[in-house]
Amino acid sequence: MGADIDLGTASSRDPHEIQAACDLILGDPRRRLVHEVFAPWGDDVSGCGCHPQVHQDHDAAVAAHHESISREQSRGTPDIEWSRASQSWSKVSGALTNHLEYRVRVLDDRQLDDSAVAGIERELPRTLVQPAVDLAVNGPLGRTGVLVKTARRFPKAETVHRRLVEAAAAPLYEDLEERRTQVARRIGEEPVDPLVAEIERDLLPQLKRLDALLPPKDNHRTSALHDQLAILLNNCAVELMNRGDAGDGRAERWLDRARKLVIDQRDRDLITENRDAVLENQRAMREFREQVEYLFRMSGKYAAQRLLRQARAQTSSPSVRAEIDQMLAEISAGTFDSFYSPSPQTTRPTRPPRKPVSPKRRRGRRLVAWLLVLALIGLGVWHWWPQKISISNDKISDNAPAGTCLDEQPAGPQTGLSGSDCDSPHWGEIIGYVAITKVPATYPGDAQANALGQFLCGEKMVQQRLNDDVYDVTTLHAPAQRWNNGKNSSKYENYAACVVHRQDGLDLHGGLTPIAELKDPKPVAMDLQAKKVADNAPVGTCVRDRINGQVTDGALIDQVMIVRCTEWHWGQIFGYPTLYEAGQSFPGDSEVNALSRKACAARIPSLPGFATWVGPPDYPSWSDLEQVKYAICVVHRADNKPFKGAAK
Repeated sequence: MGADIDLGTASSRDPHEIQAACDLILGDPRRRLVHEVFAPWGDDVSGCGCHPQVHQDHDAAVAAHHESISREQSRGTPDIEWSRASQSWSKVSGALTNHLEYRVRVLDDRQLDDSAVAGIERELPRTLVQPAVDLAVNGPLGRTGVLVKTARRFPKAETVHRRLVEAAAAPLYEDLEERRTQVARRIGEEPVDPLVAEIERDLLPQLKRLDALLPPKDNHRTSALHDQLAILLNNCAVELMNRGDAGDGRAERWLDRARKLVIDQRDRDLITENRDAVLENQRAMREFREQVEYLFRMSGKYAAQRLLRQARAQTSSPSVRAEIDQMLAEISAGTFDSFYSPSPQTTRPTRPPRKPVSPKRRRGRRLVAWLLVLALIGLGVWHWWPQKISISNDKISDNAPAGTCLDEQPAGPQTGLSGSDCDSPHWGEIIGYVAITKVPATYPGDAQANALGQFLCGEKMVQQRLNDDVYDVTTLHAPAQRWNNGKNSSKYENYAACVVHRQDGLDLHGGLTPIAELKDPKPVAMDLQAKKVADNAPVGTCVRDRINGQVTDGALIDQVMIVRCTEWHWGQIFGYPTLYEAGQSFPGDSEVNALSRKACAARIPSLPGFATWVGPPDYPSWSDLEQVKYAICVVHRADNKPFKGAAK
């Protein structure tokens, strides 16, 4: 008959307000009949013929129901009242028909007949169950399961209970599924700790409420959310490990939590596999650390640093590199021992799938094991020194890594080299490799290749904070025939090796390469007027500070600071054009100056707003008849103000 009576959380239990609610719901005389169900019947049974106990049970049911709801809303635990209400309603429900039919006769309204009584009896189970369901969904989480069980105890509740619970839970499902999707999209884009905190603070309690409302064993939607949230925690743990940030037990805790949540066996296997990998990786790293610690005690810190740098060069894993970096830092700080306590680092992996609708095997991430890498590293721990090494393989990654010490000065990149214990006297140390050109690219010529190598390796020496009054750097690169120009079969990566050594030729005692190399560009002191063009700053690099005066005035007695042209600078080097071959005697200032200007003009295009500083050969160079004479061409702004980028 459409009469919806609400005894839920939004309604008062005052009889007058119940009457008003009935007025609004029914809008016709049938409301008076509905009122008879939820208003006290009293002790008078003379008219209806009911047994006095029926009236007593009815009024006890209404009072207990009202008390249960009121105390529940006040954060109480009215379990006894709920039990009394359901028991009292069960006692009176069979006698409702007789009493209501009596009231129809008394009211004597043609709109009221036996069908109205039947309609009220049909709606009564839903009306009795609904308040407990509403409170289960919206009340304290700890009461949800109790209230769901309470709702089942009302008379004929089995006909409406599950339908009402599912309807009330629908918004919870939708909200949780949407939140889960949002978090999944953010994995790989944001730090994982706040994401896990959000999962544990907001998503898991909501899942726990759904567990109490519609347990996963009986509801596929709840079961699917268990697997989906477990995979979220799994993916956060793998993300943490891949960033090298999992030595404090967080990844294990998240995976343990995921294993408690997961239901699907395939997802459980994936999570267990990752959990086992975490533990095995930690065991392997502890063993590796013990090997390094033994080497540290037996051969000194430089031997341990050398091994760690070799290991770092052999792996691209952020996790392994993070652990190695911590050991290097501890060795440098004098705090190194064999206790395994890795430090956090961060990287970014690929973005997760946007929204898997159902549990799928491939949506969960797997942890990349470190074990193979560490096993390969471990094999070389006791067999490092001495050994033949190379600094001229096609791939830089196949060469001896930065930090490798060399017994003696190499005659060239193709010669056999021997590695040395950095704690023993040795000639030099590899501080890195630098790209001379792109790959593929035309060979720039011996002079330019050498000059680029000197600049880039010199920059690396500055980045390593090595004193250029004490140390020098030698660069070695492949000849033109090995250069990868895209037209030959060469796989060479077009690089130079940088080897630092003492300027005075004395041996080094100890390693020079610090733990962390600075990556930002640095100025390098270089010549613009060396005896050979190959020893000058390379063409295409830039002069940081303004050159005041001319060569004839001694403007280039000292070296100048050379920078990449992406940095602020005064001028850009456009070339060193040859003016006279070896053996030419001095033809006079006028001719030399004129020829220098002409040679620079020939190789510099018209650049509005720019001027050219031209440096002719200096006077001392003319006394060396074997020296080729060349000019220096530097383009700068006409107003001499600094600029960034290439002159154009």
